[in-house]
Amino acid sequence: MSETAPWKIVSFYRFLPLAGSELGAIQERWKELLAENGILGLMLLAEEGVNATLAGSPEAMDMVMRALCDEFSIPVERLKESFSRARPFKRLSVEVRSEIVTLKRPDLVPQDQDSSHLSPEEWHQLLLGEEEKIVIDTRNSFEIAAGRFPGAIDPGLTSFSEWGEYLDSALIPRDKTVMIYCTGGIRCEKAILEMRARGFEKVYQLQDGILGYFEKVPGGLFEGECFVFDDRVAVDQDLKPTQKFGICPGCGLTGSIPKTCERCQVGYFVCDSCKSTWGTLCSKACKSQVKKFRVS
Repeated sequence: MSETAPWKIVSFYRFLPLAGSELGAIQERWKELLAENGILGLMLLAEEGVNATLAGSPEAMDMVMRALCDEFSIPVERLKESFSRARPFKRLSVEVRSEIVTLKRPDLVPQDQDSSHLSPEEWHQLLLGEEEKIVIDTRNSFEIAAGRFPGAIDPGLTSFSEWGEYLDSALIPRDKTVMIYCTGGIRCEKAILEMRARGFEKVYQLQDGILGYFEKVPGGLFEGECFVFDDRVAVDQDLKPTQKFGICPGCGLTGSIPKTCERCQVGYFVCDSCKSTWGTLCSKACKSQVKKFRVS
């Protein structure tokens, strides 16, 4: 697919100390460089590091990623790449925030990787093993709707900042082996610190998340597809844009029931909750046009 797809998409994160007084200058410098090269996507900067998903032509992405890896000391092997024929983002945004992943705990800053990180291959083998374990998906419920590892617990989160509350209310044994995972690995970096603070003794996280697992363990144990926060909505296990899911126009969450708009004939997806209430139009814009036509 990479030979013909005009958009190369790269996701990455790096926890490293950045001076708060310099974040504004870093933001402006990268906003200018990325825009000059036609790069779209979202880049987050904070005193704890950088987190981004960016897209552009393969040539432009290769150039800017070399510069990003140099500035932020990002190992090339930690970059997660995929391709798309359709434009995956509408715009470029480079933002300064208090955290690069919103747990609302800026005091929890992950250090260099430790023994809690399992490579995709190690994660796969542990899942297959006979050892008793608890698998927890740290993503939001609307992301989990697209797919998950077999037997994984859905904590019922609507935002990652609810993770601590979930741990306080969940009856998870502190001495059991617990495996946690997310999309690309960054949420688990902080989620595991919250767990250690509560006395969990044997916690392991999937390095590079579901996207890394798809790359390293093709045809693995994951069931379904992986939700992503761009216009692709989700990627399949070959890291190609989904053909099975879309954003439900009724609620804005993951939709899997295919429909065709009666006004513009565009295909769209609705979720199970909205299938009987949303109607047969693909968007609020189409609803507005139909209403306007009927009134006139």
